[in-house]
Amino acid sequence: MSGPPRERPYHVVIHGLPHFCQKLAALLSNDQWNIRFHAHEGLLDLLALVRDLRRCDLVYTWGGRIDLGQFLWGARLLGPSKLVMLWSGSDALWAKKDAAAGKLHPWIAAKTHWAVSPWIAEEVRSVGLDCEHVQVSFVPLVKDILPMPTKFSVLSYVPSGDKADLYGWDQIVEVAKALPSVNFKVVGLREPGRLFAPQNVKIEGWTDNLAIHIREASVIFRPVQHDGLSFMVLESMAQGRYVLYSYPLPGTTQARDAGEAIQELQRLGKLSEAQSLGCNTDGVRIVEQEYSEPRVRQNLLARWEQILLGSPAADGGRIVREQENKAVQPISS
Repeated sequence: MSGPPRERPYHVVIHGLPHFCQKLAALLSNDQWNIRFHAHEGLLDLLALVRDLRRCDLVYTWGGRIDLGQFLWGARLLGPSKLVMLWSGSDALWAKKDAAAGKLHPWIAAKTHWAVSPWIAEEVRSVGLDCEHVQVSFVPLVKDILPMPTKFSVLSYVPSGDKADLYGWDQIVEVAKALPSVNFKVVGLREPGRLFAPQNVKIEGWTDNLAIHIREASVIFRPVQHDGLSFMVLESMAQGRYVLYSYPLPGTTQARDAGEAIQELQRLGKLSEAQSLGCNTDGVRIVEQEYSEPRVRQNLLARWEQILLGSPAADGGRIVREQENKAVQPISS
């Protein structure tokens, strides 16, 4: 269904993880943009999705794939020619396996592909897709940032004992053993009792309010093997907390192994002991500038409109690769 887009309001169908898509629809919808998300819960929801696909100007998927699933099959049959696919993390790993099996569909390859981070964009390009990093992640700004805790401590996240290695459990244990006077907390575990740790590591279960744990910590340690762009990292920066991350992200310190994490935690711990460890003001500033809701709303709607109007600037294959692929130096704490 090609042709020029209709006049405003533009109609957009978004698809993907409900948690993110519902927040996105709430953020972007206004008098000029009609944003629809359907959770595929029952026949009525399916019929509403078909109706919206038939009349929409743009389809936006939060999550990527290189073959046609049910939704993409329907979007190809019913939807417009404009489709943007946002790659967010583990989907890039699955795409590598599917690409090796020769499953790359030409219809998908011809669409616009974005990624939540430079490293995910690079992975997606490695499977033969033209992909651009577009900053579309957002977190609420924190009005009243609490001072750093008096007692220096470290917070990590592990959702499952079966997936503990993917979340850097071996590094967490190694670092905790090397720093026995530092208190560590691990949250998110859905199966209590599945992990065993040194005495200075407190293991807690699943939490619906991660912000409380972030505020109580001095440092968030996220030594993951693979990540898109962690919302926990962004939320921690917004709270003014320090972050050790596997990836090079402004406002955080990159810790590529346990040795680098130990060295940085020792430095921050000494500052805390001397009562001279202030909040991570660099992280707060970067969240305000790059990841705030107004910033992302303005950027994303402008990029969508460029695509709908056929602007050359919307072509993800015409970006300056050198800027995206260059190493990002961590900002000093």
